[in-house]
Amino acid sequence: MPQLQPSNNKSLQLPQRGPGLRNLEREQHATWIELFFDLVFVVAIAELSHYLEEHLTVIGFLQFVLLFVPSWWAWVLFTFYSDRFDTDDSIHRLLMLTGMLTILFLGANVHNAFGDGSAGFTVAYVLARSVVLALYYRASRHVPVARASVKLYLASYIPSTCLWLISIIVPEPLRYGLWVIAIAIELSMPIIGSRILAGTPSHPSHLPERFGLFTIIVLGEAIVSVATATANTDWRLPSIMAAVGGFAIASCLWWLYFNFLENSVIIRDIRSVHIYNYGHLPILMGLTLVAVGIKHTISEAHHHALSAATRWTLCGGLALYVFAIIVVWVLGCHRRVKWLSVSMIAISLGLATIGGFLPPLVLEGALVAMLVSKVSLEIIRSRKTAQLVAEDPEIIETQL
Repeated sequence: MPQLQPSNNKSLQLPQRGPGLRNLEREQHATWIELFFDLVFVVAIAELSHYLEEHLTVIGFLQFVLLFVPSWWAWVLFTFYSDRFDTDDSIHRLLMLTGMLTILFLGANVHNAFGDGSAGFTVAYVLARSVVLALYYRASRHVPVARASVKLYLASYIPSTCLWLISIIVPEPLRYGLWVIAIAIELSMPIIGSRILAGTPSHPSHLPERFGLFTIIVLGEAIVSVATATANTDWRLPSIMAAVGGFAIASCLWWLYFNFLENSVIIRDIRSVHIYNYGHLPILMGLTLVAVGIKHTISEAHHHALSAATRWTLCGGLALYVFAIIVVWVLGCHRRVKWLSVSMIAISLGLATIGGFLPPLVLEGALVAMLVSKVSLEIIRSRKTAQLVAEDPEIIETQL
């Protein structure tokens, strides 16, 4: 009978040291605590998606945006800290676990954030940002260059936190006006402090991986929508066909994202990093809209036409996603854009406009045909480019 030997797995031995700057020359990937941390955002994204699903109105969409932005920003704050500082000791893990708890409370209050859960959502978000502040403060004690980042973070943390907390006792709709101002202060902080943040640059392999993983989480909501919506329709043939179309749409959007957003944008300059970061907000919002639109399309597949709310959610979300991809590609990656990509936006918005005269499966089929055509063209182009690069390594693909 074999004897058990003590494990020599170094991953089980936590380094008891303070934070240090990441080595930009060495390829690095997400840690186990980062992957575990993302699980709470699976819950948050699901709650945000369900909120939009139940409030498919203009007001409901604006409320969704007001909830989505701080939820996404909380993830960004934790992610950029972990990207700049390489640490995985016990204290860091405990702080990250505390942050997870705050995000769980935030997600739990999304459903009623514009009612009795408003205070809970606010407090959870403030606590999440406080954990990030604690992480940066700890880093500043070990990494002198991080002290400027702490001051920059405080410059937005103090006024925005005051506004968030004051909003608890302020009546509607002024309360949500304070939310907007607080969010604007927070989002402007990295841009104003670009010179300071340049002292702790982003990692060219770690950061894109983290954003890619978060995108997978949001895409996962589209896959869940296909399954749950189909199960709730008693497996009618139109609904099954709509579910297949919904899966095809989600698959094509995955293909386009991971085929075009390149890692090199991270090492160009701080401006490109900002474009990459902020550009993901409409990308992720667009994906969430598409996920909700797919679910409603499956439910309405047996109708004569999709409702206006469903059409604009599905087609508008797709247009927003493609537009954001183009912006990041052109402004961040310094590439040229082809009119075919721009035409996808026009086609999506056109289908949303005239879709009231089209059967649901025809409208969805048009979207699938458009996306499959785009992906097919890119596969052909990639093969041609690979052949050209094999002949001349100096050739670089420059068009989307």
